[in-house]
Amino acid sequence: MELLAVVMIIGILSSVALPQYRKVVEKSRFTKAQVMAKAMYDSCVRQISEWGVDYYTDLPSDVQTVYRLDIGSEDLLPAGFTINSSKTITGSGFQYTLTDDCGVSIKKIQGTYANTTMNYNGQEFYNCTDDGSGACDIYGVD
Repeated sequence: MELLAVVMIIGILSSVALPQYRKVVEKSRFTKAQVMAKAMYDSCVRQISEWGVDYYTDLPSDVQTVYRLDIGSEDLLPAGFTINSSKTITGSGFQYTLTDDCGVSIKKIQGTYANTTMNYNGQEFYNCTDDGSGACDIYGVD
């Protein structure tokens, strides 16, 4: 009887703890996404400044590929991230796309809260949309 009581208590505690654990894990994934978005933004702004142009699209075509951004070299990407020549980096369940004004569009592409999207403008993450799952609340983005 005592063993049954212990098993029930452990079951109740784990049913409360597991959702909180998932939220913490998801929040840590978003923190990694924030770091990548900020690095992409900073690298883009640095390239624009070096070339003396106003927009990313004003850069020479051979510089416009993400490969020429500081974080865009294959050997500088974090483990598990991939890159293509259309300014898109994929990794850790997110897809990052550089916009013309160096903003970064982030889309959650797999796992919990897939299809959540948000934007980064160099100062803040904004315009978060989710499918009603509450991902934007977990991420703390309006």
